[in-house]
Amino acid sequence: MSRPDPWTVGDDEERWRGYLIPPEHTVLRNLVGATSDEELRAAENDLLEYRFAELREDPGLVPHTYDLDHVRNLHRQLFQDVYPWAGELRTVGLTKGVGHPFLPPREIPTLVARVAQRIARTDRLRQMPPPHLGRELAELYDLLNYAHPFREGNGRSQREFFAQLLAESGHRLAWDRIETSDLHFACEVARNRGDRMYLLTIINTALSDHPGY
Repeated sequence: MSRPDPWTVGDDEERWRGYLIPPEHTVLRNLVGATSDEELRAAENDLLEYRFAELREDPGLVPHTYDLDHVRNLHRQLFQDVYPWAGELRTVGLTKGVGHPFLPPREIPTLVARVAQRIARTDRLRQMPPPHLGRELAELYDLLNYAHPFREGNGRSQREFFAQLLAESGHRLAWDRIETSDLHFACEVARNRGDRMYLLTIINTALSDHPGY
């Protein structure tokens, strides 16, 4: 009988340490043999480039269901070479920057289900009136960011999720129009202050009616 993964057992502190390489517990467990954050980031970037290209060539690798399974399968596709827990929902609380933490782990499925329901109600945004598309996207983006389903890799998998969703209605988010730091700040403001106006500005700046990635 195999032993349970260390990030799934024990109390909060034990699970937190379980995600990290012992005995120093400063670097995330990984499949590439990286022993520093710098090595891990470099390997991650190279491997993700390949997995993104693979997904572009065969979009059917991840079924476009726009629900929790979709979110998990997309993360697994992108990070399968990097993390042993790719596609698994996090088991620990997370914070980033200052302010409120992300959603507690046990509540992630419920919030992602709310996102999925809203996407389904608008027929994958195809029935969303153009004047309201940016606002709906900002709200969905904020909700999924607050869920923050994974221990690492949330931003990249979330951006890909919305790229796939918008392609359904002939739109895309041209992220090269904005600075990533501005997006992170807008998400932080939305999470901590409940103010999505800055995020809405970011989304409207990036939103394009030219389909594709």
